[in-house]
Amino acid sequence: MAEINLLPVEEKASESLINLQKKVTFVSFGVLIVIAVATVATLILFTIYAGQRNKLLDANAQVTGKIESLKNVEELLTVVSKKVTIGEKVLSTRLEYTNFFNNFSALVPQGVYFSSIKITGSKISISGKAKTSADVAGFVSQLVSNSGSKLVNGAVIDSLNSDEKGVYTFSMTAEFAQKKGGTQ
Repeated sequence: MAEINLLPVEEKASESLINLQKKVTFVSFGVLIVIAVATVATLILFTIYAGQRNKLLDANAQVTGKIESLKNVEELLTVVSKKVTIGEKVLSTRLEYTNFFNNFSALVPQGVYFSSIKITGSKISISGKAKTSADVAGFVSQLVSNSGSKLVNGAVIDSLNSDEKGVYTFSMTAEFAQKKGGTQ
């Protein structure tokens, strides 16, 4: 059977246009919902990443502050280390005079005494008096002995004189056997 169209053509076109408008409205509404969901998701991700970025920046600031404070400590340690090295060098090269003179006094014979002792660098100059020339000779032999050579090297009598009373005056020089402190 043939279809009878009782609606006018204009009304049918209008109905077709209304259907098309409904479809376009439905598709637009669907696209709007997808865009809204994408926007909300983007905002959520942005907020999450912004929070993580802020945490990283805070952690970076803390680490940078620690590094800066440790730089000061490192500079102090470097300065102290250099000073300790210099101090150790000075201590290792100094002569411990107490030990030296305690050991040196054991080498001096009974009849010998000193009028002056001068220390310049690694040399020692001694002026003194003795009752006899044998006392001076005994003193020199003590200085060149094994125990004396641990204290001084190259002991040389520069002058030896006797006065009218028979008292001998002498002057001598020697070098310290060890320049570093310790058991002298």
